[in-house]
Parts: sequence; structure tokens; C-alpha cells
Amino acid sequence: MNLSVAILAGGLGTRLAPLTETVPKSLIDVAGKPFAIHQIALLRRNQIAHVVLCVGHLGELIRQVLGDGSRLGVRIDYVFDGTRSLGTAGALKKALPMLGDRFFVLYGDSYLDMDYQAARTAFGQSGKLGLMTVFHNAGQWDRSNVLFADGQILRYDKRNPTPEMQHIDYGLGLLRNEALSNLPEDQFFDLADLYQDLTARGQLAGFEVTQRFYEIGSPEGLEETRRYLSGHREEAEASYTQRYLAEASQIISQIDTNAVDRMVKMLLALRRSEGRLFFLGVGGGAGHASHAVNDFRKIAGIEAYTPTDNVSELTARVNDDGWETVFVNWLRTSRLNKKDMVFVFSVGGGDLAHSISPNLVRALEYAREVGATICGVVGRNGGYTAQVADACVVIPTANPETITPHTEAFQAVVWHLLVSHPDLRVAPMKWESVQ
Repeated sequence: MNLSVAILAGGLGTRLAPLTETVPKSLIDVAGKPFAIHQIALLRRNQIAHVVLCVGHLGELIRQVLGDGSRLGVRIDYVFDGTRSLGTAGALKKALPMLGDRFFVLYGDSYLDMDYQAARTAFGQSGKLGLMTVFHNAGQWDRSNVLFADGQILRYDKRNPTPEMQHIDYGLGLLRNEALSNLPEDQFFDLADLYQDLTARGQLAGFEVTQRFYEIGSPEGLEETRRYLSGHREEAEASYTQRYLAEASQIISQIDTNAVDRMVKMLLALRRSEGRLFFLGVGGGAGHASHAVNDFRKIAGIEAYTPTDNVSELTARVNDDGWETVFVNWLRTSRLNKKDMVFVFSVGGGDLAHSISPNLVRALEYAREVGATICGVVGRNGGYTAQVADACVVIPTANPETITPHTEAFQAVVWHLLVSHPDLRVAPMKWESVQ
């Protein structure tokens, strides 16, 4: 399960006055966008989809601009200090009901371009109540305040740093809900004091980061961050492309080839027994079904059909009988029997409990009833399709944010593999045969 993140954005921003008298730091323009939007985009790239903004000074303006986060691809909740400042840890205490047992925390003026999930893994392995990310800055950009050695935080003091301290609190932390359980309700408390207490108790793990931090809390930091984000806009777009293709490469290496080979044998047996192949899909899966019907008929010589090719019958059945039974009633009319195969293209695979593609579930229940073979190429955990299929390829999840595009892309890869397989292909493919 992905963790939520608390962003501490309630400060007055006095070092940036008079700018922050009317604009909260989170909304300061940086490279053409409010800073918070850059922060949220970075969090999304790191698989974080729930943000709790702890706000105070001009907090309503932040809510007006960012809203519920839906247009930014995240969910945003807000916690307001109220009539008096609660401090960073006090604001976290108030936000605990929204954050879950474990969560990330960072400051509203920090841009931390690092591997968040690596820090999360380190936190889980530590077994401690908290984790602080640290950076070996040796006094650069801000005063060092952490004594870090052999992977351990030995001492942390933000207010009274000592010369042997060569690391700095990088700005991203992870905490268990329990770490704040003893803090008083609705009272001022600083996160730095909480970290010091956890350090003294041996309950603060350390995770060293090698990429420098950026911040907008000072005029100098704001200008540096503006230059960094302006210069890295194209790089950020390119990095998404690289990550997406790297995820695709990862998926290819993890596809269950044994499941694909079982499908080849089942399809070969289907053709020999003169059975029929019925493709079922919704949305992108419906488009795949139509394409696959063509390929299996033309290239593999298998009699194939899909209900979504006949829009008149499909919409009439939806209108007259309802969505849930549209596929099962079509299969009944087609006289589905034990010689036939039902082949599903779906991201979720069908799940009645969560009302996900119930029409697929009803169709598969009927296929089992008559003894038809069931195959599928699905995503996520495979849903009902994976539970009942005779052969099923579950496209591995490389990134929770790109499940649908990767699943639908690799559905096409798998069926093209099948029709071009030498055991199934009976007709030449046009461009391969052109000399």
C-alpha cells in the first residue's frame, strides 16, 4: 500500500517578506507554476497519491488554487492550524487521523528530487518509529546539523550544531503514528524536537541521500530552485519517458511464459476440435477483442467472435436487459459449449464485490457452467478472471500509476505472440511475406 505524505506548509515565510504577506510560500511562482504544483508532480512520480497539507498562514488561498488535487492526479486533504500556530509537529499531530499508521513528511518549501520508495523500504527494514533522510553537505547551502556515521544518526541538533556534524536534515522524514502518540493535542510542538527525542531513544533511523536539496525558504534558495526547475523541465519530461520504457522492460522480463505456452496448447486443441473462440473486453479491452478476432481468424485459422463488434445488439441488450448480463446473454444465444473458449482482455479481471466489470464475471460464471475453456490477459491481481481461468497471464505491476497503459499495451503483445507462434500460425502475415 502506498503511503500518504504530510506537507508542512503553515509557516509565515518571513525571510521572503514582503512577497509572503499576500502569497503563501507554497504558491510562489517557480518556473511558471506555483511551487506546490512542482512538489506534487515530484511526489506523483514517486508513487505518492495522497497529500495532507498542514496549512496556517493564507492556507485558504492554497486550497483555492490546489483544490482536492484531482486535476493534479492526487487526492489532497487539508488540516488548518486554527487560531494559533501548532508548530510543525503539532500540525502533524492534528493530521494523524488522515495519515494512517506510517507516512512521509516534508516541508512545504523543499524540493527533494530523490528516491522516496527507497527511503520507505529502509524505514520498513529499520523497525524504528522514525526515519530522517540526511545529506552530506559539509556546511553548504545551510548549516550541517546531523552527526551521521556508519549509517546511524548519532546526534541531531538543529539549533546548536557542532563542528563534527557534516550532514544535514535533508527534509524528508518517515514516521509511525505511534511516534507522536505522546504529544499533547492542539499545542505547539516542533518537529525538530520530536526528531531529537527519537534520536535520544534510539528510534530514529538514517537514510543518506546523494542528490542535493532545493528550497524556497530564502531569497537565495528561491532563485536557485527557479533555475533548477527551469533548466530541468525538458529533462523531467524525458525522465518520464525513460521510466515508462524501463517499466515496460521490467514487465517483459517478468511475464509468465509458462502461462503463454499453455494458451498455445489450448488454442491448438481448440482449432483441432473445431471449437470457437469468444473474446470479451470492456473499454480498451473491447478494442483489443475486435482486433484479436481478425488476427485469430485470418492468421491462426480459428473461428473467432466478440459481442462488441455488433454495436446494435450490444446496445439493445444493455438498454433492455442491463449491463451486467450483456455478455452472458450473448454467449447463451451463441450456444457456448464445452468445445469453445472464452478469452478475456481486462485490467481488473472483474470483481463483483467492487462492481468492477460485473458483465465479465457473469460471462465467466456461465463459461464454467457449460465447461468452456477460459483464458485471459489481465492486470493488477487478475480479479475473477485469474481465479477461474485455465490459463491466465497477469501483467506484472511495475508502477501503481501506470497499471492500465502497461496492461493494455501488453495484452496486444501477448495476442500477437500467440497468432504468430509457429504452432498456431497457418497463414502468412502480409509484411513479413513481402520481399
